[in-house]
Amino acid sequence: MRLLLVTVLGLTAACSSDEGTGKQPAAGGASSGGASSGGASSGGQAGQSGGSAGTGGGAAGSGGSGGTADGPTRYPANAVTSPVNEHVAKRLRAIASLDASRKPDVFMKVGDSHTVSKNLMYCFAGPSQPSYQLELAGNDALLPSIQHFRKGSAAGTTPFDRASLAAVVGKSASWATAGSPSPMSQELGALNPRFALVSYGTNDMQMGVTFASALWPFHENLSKLLDQLESSGVVPIVAGLLPRGDDATAALWAEVYDVVTRGIAEGRQLPYLSMYLGTKDLPKQGLAGDNLHGNVYVAGSSQPCVFTSAGLAFSYNVRNLTSMQQLDVVKRVVVDTEQAPDATVPGTSGTGTSADPFVVDALPFTHHANTDAAPDDAIEVYAGCGSTADESGPEQYYTLVVSEPTPIRAMLFDREGVDVDLHLLSGGTTGAACKARHDRLIERTLPAGAHTFVVDSFVASGKAQSGEYMLAITRCAPTDAACQ
Repeated sequence: MRLLLVTVLGLTAACSSDEGTGKQPAAGGASSGGASSGGASSGGQAGQSGGSAGTGGGAAGSGGSGGTADGPTRYPANAVTSPVNEHVAKRLRAIASLDASRKPDVFMKVGDSHTVSKNLMYCFAGPSQPSYQLELAGNDALLPSIQHFRKGSAAGTTPFDRASLAAVVGKSASWATAGSPSPMSQELGALNPRFALVSYGTNDMQMGVTFASALWPFHENLSKLLDQLESSGVVPIVAGLLPRGDDATAALWAEVYDVVTRGIAEGRQLPYLSMYLGTKDLPKQGLAGDNLHGNVYVAGSSQPCVFTSAGLAFSYNVRNLTSMQQLDVVKRVVVDTEQAPDATVPGTSGTGTSADPFVVDALPFTHHANTDAAPDDAIEVYAGCGSTADESGPEQYYTLVVSEPTPIRAMLFDREGVDVDLHLLSGGTTGAACKARHDRLIERTLPAGAHTFVVDSFVASGKAQSGEYMLAITRCAPTDAACQ
């Protein structure tokens, strides 16, 4: 069994309420929707921030409990790297089967300045990069995979020290797939890789009026990027953004973006690396002098492949080690068809009905489901929130129990052709019990007690706009005013 890197965290969340009658622009903060009160449907009490290893969500379109031998794997909210068990391995092999011509010893890099930097992966290239030391410091099991990718031809270099056409300073996820051919398509054509290291988020945060308003375009743009890689038979490994030390509000939202990025990877059952969790407890959060980019261990010169305890006090050293560990695992399960190293983890409890809701057992929480498959279709209008919107399509229910007043941020994501809305109920499971609703975002402090979230399908021209969605709920930091 592979040991997951686990850290204790305290992610933020909040709560807002806004009227949502069909899709609206994402809000930076939501208007009020009535005071919350205790007593909705019962369920297990949510754990404190981070929860225990094994918390997370189901897989896209499942709507089921997840985490079974044949079902989707939940990604631990407090793990730096996601598990690769047999279900995940099958998913990765299925992606690879879409194009047998991909080079098994080549990966591409897709990202922003964090990816462009020669501190990322160049130090594994060997003789072509003689200025770098490689100190595995007890990680000698990685050497066969390092040698495997060193032999790969990436348009005249190794994949490690290839200057990617799909990685440019200052760019966001939308840039990688824009144009004809797009930067990502150009790099795919140049390398024909089997794998891709994908990392966005920092610049994407800046692409809206607020960090909140930028989150939904980021979800769509990263999803589109991953769609294209997967359909091309390329197995993505997704890395999240770093902590932010340059701005207090950005620091709060970096946690949220990490949760959402993990949720995207989880829904697709792709390997995930949380650079936020991997570096937030390092000295200076592993940040360079600009409080935005990662720092690196220096011994005469930059040495990002020194994996001693001294080296692993720096951001790029952590990233290189964990990235290589993930490449090693996916190479072994996809190329070598070895058995997956990780065990099955517990799934989400509940079936999503009003009588047996999905249980939000820890914060942060992510879950993927599909209202097409929802057995309940009881609530038509959420009168308690003063809404007349037609929500007579099928709905899914979630229960969250908190032992003390808890600031939360609940976020709902769907894609083109789907229009589902988010509702917070308290004191019952009818439309009259609605305390807040929005098509995307609810931020507020919940009183102690039980609360119900309902994801309901909006009806337009007599047709339910039901389909796949992702729900993410995080705990807000005490300093996050949006959740008060």
